[in-house]
Amino acid sequence: MLDFNKKYKEEKGMVLKKMMSVLLASVMVLSLAACGNSKSEGGVSSSAESGLAENGTAEEKEYDGEFDENGLSKPGQLPISKEPITMSIFVGQQPGVVDITKHSIFKELTEKTNINFEFIVAPQEGAQDKLNMLLASGDYPDIIIGGFFTNADLVKYGTGENILIPLNDLIEENCVNLKERWEDAPKIKEMMTTPDGNIYGIPSLDSGGLGHGAVNYKVWMNKEWLENVGMEAPQTTEEFRAVLEAFKEQDANGNGDPNDEIPFSGAINTWAAEVYPYLINAFDYFDPSNGYLKLKDGVISGTAGTDGVREGLKYIAGLYADGLIDPAALTQDESQLSALGTKEEVICGTAACGHIGMFVDINDIQRSAAYDNLLPLEGPDGYRGIPTQTEPVVSGAAFVITDKCQYPEAAIKLADLFCGEEWSLRTQVGIKGQQWDDADEGTFTMDGTTPATRKYLEMRTQNATAAEDIKWHWTLRLVEPDWKNTFQVVGDITDPANYEARLIQCTQKLAPYAADAEYIPPFYMEVEKANQVASMKTAIDDYVKASFIEFITGAKDPEKDWDAYLAGLDKLQYNDYIALNQEAYDSTYK
Repeated sequence: MLDFNKKYKEEKGMVLKKMMSVLLASVMVLSLAACGNSKSEGGVSSSAESGLAENGTAEEKEYDGEFDENGLSKPGQLPISKEPITMSIFVGQQPGVVDITKHSIFKELTEKTNINFEFIVAPQEGAQDKLNMLLASGDYPDIIIGGFFTNADLVKYGTGENILIPLNDLIEENCVNLKERWEDAPKIKEMMTTPDGNIYGIPSLDSGGLGHGAVNYKVWMNKEWLENVGMEAPQTTEEFRAVLEAFKEQDANGNGDPNDEIPFSGAINTWAAEVYPYLINAFDYFDPSNGYLKLKDGVISGTAGTDGVREGLKYIAGLYADGLIDPAALTQDESQLSALGTKEEVICGTAACGHIGMFVDINDIQRSAAYDNLLPLEGPDGYRGIPTQTEPVVSGAAFVITDKCQYPEAAIKLADLFCGEEWSLRTQVGIKGQQWDDADEGTFTMDGTTPATRKYLEMRTQNATAAEDIKWHWTLRLVEPDWKNTFQVVGDITDPANYEARLIQCTQKLAPYAADAEYIPPFYMEVEKANQVASMKTAIDDYVKASFIEFITGAKDPEKDWDAYLAGLDKLQYNDYIALNQEAYDSTYK
């Protein structure tokens, strides 16, 4: 049995050596626009407590401390700039946040750094297109933070087009926290370095395989509904269908109306909430997050056109045709899925999402506790597996600086803030003393033996709309790989303060069903090939997603139209895409 957390603890020293296999992973990076880089004007005000004007911008004030000839502080000191400066920043609209430009993090950053931000906000859906458009137009901003920047992008826009500036000297001269991370794990620096010897972006390091991210594709089912219809949690695809039928036909929520239940829903354009990956994995290995590729014994193969995937789509299409899958699941975003799960009446019995907090409010303990994640289903041919990742998830570039930036030294100092404990946890958990704090003496983590170092005071999830003026998930963070396993667990596991431990436990029970495949480590390619693979991947991803929706909804038949679908993959050079990835893998790891 593969215990994700135990495996990490036993091999912690080796994890750092293995970071090459994950450090260059793709991360969502959102485009930035508008390049306002002029210094703010105004009189000196030494009495300004916060250094902020009423409109939230930084005012000039007197500071103690040392500043260089450009008015910038020494490494690791705040404020970053003696006088207010402005940087253009484009951010993605995070689910549950009404107005990202008024987020408390930016107010606090401005107060502490003396940097004002000029915002352009992209919607959650279409952020990649917006990024591509800005970079192609030449009208891009000073810094780019938080999504869709792959290794290929770093090579293309750094080595190839010189849009991204090299960070090597800037880091050496201005960073404190990042260099401490390098000392802890020297491989990090090595893996941040592109083939031309330059560093073009700073990655995010998350818990990944050391937390609930070890398994992306989870489905959560309401245990109370199961009890109401007299059934057990399904173990096979046929049992899953039978449960959904019971949810649809009976008064599963017990409100007296047998016609208001939604058996199964999900969302698109967010983390692991599509309804089909979990179900297809009852028929064959399928992991969209790996670029529709599979690595086994050093050989990369394609997964978008296997017979097992076709059989899985036939099964899902049958569920959809019988009204067992919510049609909105194929079009709605995470905020709409959350709105469904937080209705006053419980009307949805099953949801696909990476963690249950994307669907329900975990602070509603009764409702949250009613949902438990299912084990992987066994298909008609006996296949039962789930893609897993048992090493830390590390993003390729969560923070880059463009050649438009007039204050690159200040920008890299800003990035360095997010490489320290305070701001890494500020973005992911909240404010120390409000959402988290040092652990109580004598407490332990979820394993019951490891002393805890931190504790949650208030757990906030992405869809906790009223609370999401606190965290900012889509940004740079660089903290120890197993940080989610450092928090104390006291009381019931469904207590919001124990949420991460609950998710890790939910993921641990999936460990015995890990698919017989390896996580594909990212790799760099030459600029021309990187551009080619990036274009191929985008086209293939768009085509597969659109085709799968057509197969599921009945617009196309998985049997009759399958050859045409495969021909479409051939037209997009899917086999060449596989071969190029194999070539890059071989050159890096063999």
